[in-house]
Amino acid sequence: MDADASRQLIEQVRELARGPFRERATAADRDGELPIDNFNELAELGVSGLLISEALGGLEADGETYIRLIEEIAYGDASTAVALNMHILVTGIAGALPPYPHRDEVLKACAEGSWCCAPGSIPSRELDNTSTGFSATEDGTDLIISGRAGFASGADAAQFAMVGALIERPTEPDLVIALPDFKQDAITNRANWDGMGLRSTASHDVVIDELRIPRADCFVVPLSLLRMGEQMIPQLQWQRRALPGLGICAIWLGNAQAMFDETVEYLRQRRGYLASANSPLGGTNELRSQQAWAQMALGEMDSWLASGRTMLYHAVSEVDRAYSDRQSFIRMQVRTTHHLRRMAEEVAQIGIKTTGAHAYVKGQPLERLYRDLTGGIVMAWKTDELQHSLGLAALGEEITIVGPAGT
Repeated sequence: MDADASRQLIEQVRELARGPFRERATAADRDGELPIDNFNELAELGVSGLLISEALGGLEADGETYIRLIEEIAYGDASTAVALNMHILVTGIAGALPPYPHRDEVLKACAEGSWCCAPGSIPSRELDNTSTGFSATEDGTDLIISGRAGFASGADAAQFAMVGALIERPTEPDLVIALPDFKQDAITNRANWDGMGLRSTASHDVVIDELRIPRADCFVVPLSLLRMGEQMIPQLQWQRRALPGLGICAIWLGNAQAMFDETVEYLRQRRGYLASANSPLGGTNELRSQQAWAQMALGEMDSWLASGRTMLYHAVSEVDRAYSDRQSFIRMQVRTTHHLRRMAEEVAQIGIKTTGAHAYVKGQPLERLYRDLTGGIVMAWKTDELQHSLGLAALGEEITIVGPAGT
């Protein structure tokens, strides 16, 4: 994808996000349903094949285009951005696998408008991950996969799922990555996502009961060999695996920008506490936007957004600059994620505190934006954990970043 095509795509997505996506968000949030029309319109633009290679029919966009699109979509509807980011994560992992016919078929279908989900976390109403996940057994040339997992964002639009399973061995398991058709009898979409925020992500639990799939249609590798191969990945290719994690940061940024803009408009219309024509109870008839404390709150929100945007897009540019060692890159990614998460926390709290109770009424745009922004930051990395990692790195200790977009 060249620069002109990238700019055109970003503008087209921006128009969708600030128009129909934003308009549909209220009803989708109220009903807790994935806005399918959003995904149909994105597919028409080729976004379902955003990072898929041109050889397989995709757009093969660069990292900045990807992050810009996620930010723009999150401005209009964070739930759509979450489900899209999940799909891009799946196609990115599949695209990094050694080529084989079924993988190529799935990626070509996605480039033409199909969608993927990936049940890869604890089911939403369970807490013990030692008893969940997927296992596989061998039966001739087939694998039989069973188990359950949750948070399959975008499940209601998905034609394919990425399923990670383990084949138990005497010493160490084999890892299986399967890409089955999602809509078949052996796979149950429990359609049970009911979060406080990000309600229209369709992040449902998925149960698989004896799914039979040809071994040739899967990627199977001993975990020991996978770890060896991990160390042999070229640095730039390894760094690009950070993009889906930065995509989550872009969701926070787009959602936070929308909350800021809504806060500004709200303060321009909201009069002071106990205001009335004659102010008999001692209230003020000033607009809240005229009050110094509210202006200071806007300034604080603006500062967080500007610094967050600067750090995020610096990190995106660094993905394509080969670092001399992996730890330096991880430290940069952790630092960026920590700052964007702090930005999201601060913008959410300052925005709702400054606008007050009338903005916290169901049906108000700010109420949904607040829940979505809070929902985003509780689902991902923990601020204190990220801060601890930065401290360890400063002391010369080795760190990792582990979360919803991989390790």
